[in-house]
Amino acid sequence: MKTLVKTTLSAALLSLLITLAPNSFAADYYDESYQDREADMIADLVLARPLGVVGSAVGGALHFVGLLFSVPGENFDESAEVLVEAPLNYTFNRPLGHFPEDEDR
Repeated sequence: MKTLVKTTLSAALLSLLITLAPNSFAADYYDESYQDREADMIADLVLARPLGVVGSAVGGALHFVGLLFSVPGENFDESAEVLVEAPLNYTFNRPLGHFPEDEDR
């Protein structure tokens, strides 16, 4: 009975050491910028993307109303790029959590 208890305790202790040892070494390589990226992704998903969809819809409506002025003024393409394409690209064509002003990080 004593050997069974010793064997069980030894196996449990060995398992515990094997499990915890890699975690202590991982702390040396921990990078806090991952937490920043996580917060950026959450903010992007919850705030920026829905606002981008709303901005795209508002820009499309303004572009439609502005056709009366942009077609005779021959700046239809510029108006479409600023009011429609830019918000759509910002909303749907960039990676989650990457904001254009964050590229220097």
